[in-house]
Amino acid sequence: MSDSLKDYKPALFGLMAANIAFYYAVVQNDAIIAGDWISLAKNLEGILPAGLGLVLTGVINAQLSPEMKARLVFMSWRDPLPGCKAFTCHAQSDARVDAACLELTYGPLPTAPREQNALWYKLYKTIEQDPAVRQVHRAFLFTRDYTSLALMFVIVLGAAGFIQIPSTRVAFIYLGLLLLQFVLAGQAARNHGKRFVTTVLAIKGAVKAGG
Repeated sequence: MSDSLKDYKPALFGLMAANIAFYYAVVQNDAIIAGDWISLAKNLEGILPAGLGLVLTGVINAQLSPEMKARLVFMSWRDPLPGCKAFTCHAQSDARVDAACLELTYGPLPTAPREQNALWYKLYKTIEQDPAVRQVHRAFLFTRDYTSLALMFVIVLGAAGFIQIPSTRVAFIYLGLLLLQFVLAGQAARNHGKRFVTTVLAIKGAVKAGG
């Protein structure tokens, strides 16, 4: 993977920091409302357990394989990579893809998930430097990794909230926000993953059609 595809990493770190800051704000809600900034500073150590948990979250996220992250995004254990439905599903839902041209060029298009992914990946490798492909690939990688982190936020910060947030009601609301973040990140990743697949197919079909 080229360096330019990794330039979303600082944004992930920023999201981790934002989640820590928001968690701290929720825990210290009474002090914020009262303007008791001295108390906030003195109680900063109260956030450390959650902060340490997020460090572990980052480490765990880095250990997850691309296939495991895809399982989280597409909610499928077997053949979760978006390319596994490249021709039977995603190509059919994108008007840019000329499936007939692809079939004319590459023969009968596969229907088995792994065969679909294999052919799609071969097509991708021939145009991976295309700006449109790189842009949507980067967006998919970012939202995919964000989804993995968002799940860890639910587990780590959600559990810590019920220990450190004074109000149980507020703790449940906070957990609901974390779950919403996970759902939205997953939906974004699914959309970008499908777009990544169909962008490759659309470009390859257009190139062949144009001779």
